[in-house]
Amino acid sequence: MKSILSILLIIFIIINLSAQLTFDQKTTEKKVMTLLSKLDDAQRSITILDYGDDSRSHWSNLPMEEVNRKGMLVKDMNDAQRIALHDVLRNVLSQQGYQKALFIMQYDEGTHERLKKMFNPIANRYGRHNYWFAVYGEPIKDKTWAFKFEGHHLSLNFSFSEGLVICTPMFTGINPALSRSGENAGTHIMFDEQELGNQLFTSFSATQRKKSIVGNHPKDADVKTKNGNEAHLFDKRGVLFTEMSSNQKLLVEKIIKSWVENLNPILAQTYIQHILNNQDDIIFKWFGTEDINDLHYYAIQSHDFIIEFTHRDGGIDHYHTLWYGLTKK
Repeated sequence: MKSILSILLIIFIIINLSAQLTFDQKTTEKKVMTLLSKLDDAQRSITILDYGDDSRSHWSNLPMEEVNRKGMLVKDMNDAQRIALHDVLRNVLSQQGYQKALFIMQYDEGTHERLKKMFNPIANRYGRHNYWFAVYGEPIKDKTWAFKFEGHHLSLNFSFSEGLVICTPMFTGINPALSRSGENAGTHIMFDEQELGNQLFTSFSATQRKKSIVGNHPKDADVKTKNGNEAHLFDKRGVLFTEMSSNQKLLVEKIIKSWVENLNPILAQTYIQHILNNQDDIIFKWFGTEDINDLHYYAIQSHDFIIEFTHRDGGIDHYHTLWYGLTKK
């Protein structure tokens, strides 16, 4: 009996210690500094920017030539620098999140190859090396600093200060999400983000469904949040979390985790706990028809975050998604 109690006590201690774990910012600082140490003076001058630089607070998913990004282009890195960069990404992302980022970049390479074969002049806008890395402030030296990794269909933004890590905006997109032919036929990137949203909407009663539909599919079929001050963030229409069944609430939690669990597990745990502690503030809204096979957009939002998912123009398999924390960056 004593041995059983001892085992239970150890399990209890482990669980509580795990719950109190905090993300090791110093490891991130060291990994970023390792990358910066591998850059020459000219590369450092374009990679390390002032924390107050305007580009830190602006994100874009547009391909190169359509947006002026700052930082070091992956295409211009040598092998040692790229290895250090991926070490940084693995540190702040989970295995799921890291693989998702790699898939997005590889799909961008597929777009490049496809357009190149067609002799399309915009082919060079795309490719797995057309992504930028920038650091705002300087790790270790500055109490507050940030980094951005961004290119077509991907924007990862991390800000660090004493005891606080802000991990949004996080933009992920894919086209096509579902490969219907060739060697990759059947591969479906970001399946959960799409499928769980559809499951939640179809689980609604007629009354809930009517309340959740707050507009037509957006004309530009894109995510709506750019700077965190838009009018839609204050629109309280939609189905409240408190109006949902237990199964519907579970689906909402799973949807949120589809984004949050892209992060390092310790960071993800912190965000999930915060969201669940304030879950009664959550609203689900839908733009489109009642047919989930039509192009549509959905959002899950509260007073301090929004998650957006939209089927982009050009087909049901083109997704744009965003998780944006509505707090000061």
